Amino acid sequence: MAFFSKEKEIKTTDKPNTQPKAKPAPASTANTGTAISKNMKFEGNISGTDTLSVEGTLLGNVTVNNLTIGKNGSITGTITAKKVIVNGNVNGSITCQDLDIMHHGYVTNSIHAKKVTVSGEITGDVLAENSINITPTGKIKTNSLSSQHVTVNGTIEGRVSASELLSVGSNGLVNGEISVKNIKTEEGGRVIGSMAMYEAPKVPTQAEPTTPEVIEAVIDSK
Repeated sequence: MAFFSKEKEIKTTDKPNTQPKAKPAPASTANTGTAISKNMKFEGNISGTDTLSVEGTLLGNVTVNNLTIGKNGSITGTITAKKVIVNGNVNGSITCQDLDIMHHGYVTNSIHAKKVTVSGEITGDVLAENSINITPTGKIKTNSLSSQHVTVNGTIEGRVSASELLSVGSNGLVNGEISVKNIKTEEGGRVIGSMAMYEAPKVPTQAEPTTPEVIEAVIDSK
């Protein structure tokens, strides 16, 4: 007797791929600011809250957050910013919080900042509210330089006023009319010229208003 068995048919189905597809990387939204390249010349004013880098020539006023002037860059105009780095030339006034004049930097006119570091050259008036540091390669020629703390390892020629401390390092030279509250000079440092004790400028007081005098009079008409 023969036995026969039926083979069971097994069906297989492909399972759906449940792995999520890789999403493409989002495009970079980093803001690199605005740049004026080496062979470019721009005439006109620039203002905004961005970062500006200048390697070419700019003729005009600049108002930005951060400004960098490269070795080949130059600006003729007024600069207003939070932070300014100068490694090129500036012919105009600078108003900022933090100013760094690097080795190849050269600034003429006037400067008003909170903190100044000078490794290049300045020809003009300087008001550094908190401090100014002149490194060994720094040179300043000025009619008026004022700050709370003045640190000199380079050269200053002109009138200098330090309301807190004038510190002259071993490589430092100050030549001119000097007004200081305190002075510290390291061996090798030189101070040439007249020196006077710093006196804070007096704030003019307003005269108190006077009450006009009242005169009582009786006129008798007959």
